[in-house]
Amino acid sequence: MATLAERLNTLFATVVQVDAHGRRREYSTPHVARTISEDPAHDTTVSRVYLATLRSGANTNPTIAVIRALAKFFDEHRAPGTPHITAAYLLGDEPEDAEERELRAKLADRHVRMIAMRAGDMTPAVRKQVLKMIDVLLAEDEEQQP
Repeated sequence: MATLAERLNTLFATVVQVDAHGRRREYSTPHVARTISEDPAHDTTVSRVYLATLRSGANTNPTIAVIRALAKFFDEHRAPGTPHITAAYLLGDEPEDAEERELRAKLADRHVRMIAMRAGDMTPAVRKQVLKMIDVLLAEDEEQQP
């Protein structure tokens, strides 16, 4: 089972923003801490240093209020159509099926995320064409492997 730090870092890697140049960027630790602390929906405050210790695994016992605030931030910033981010997920209490685990593992790769994010901007017809192209490339790749 993944640690809180691993789950949190997965969220930082997969829940991204688009900058002024159209590039997808991770939210910074200071930005997330500041946004949580300024959220009028709750009284929870988080410093960038504290959040960094959660991400590094140096601190493994945050309050439930901090967990809920983190889940709220990432859930509000997730891409449309992606699974909701919950406190239970961060705590490791939410069962993840094999497909969800595989998806999260693959999305940890920056290039996979880049492909997925671009695919999200395509029409369904173009996505079908891209899937056919990927199938051809995968078949060629399998033929070349010993």
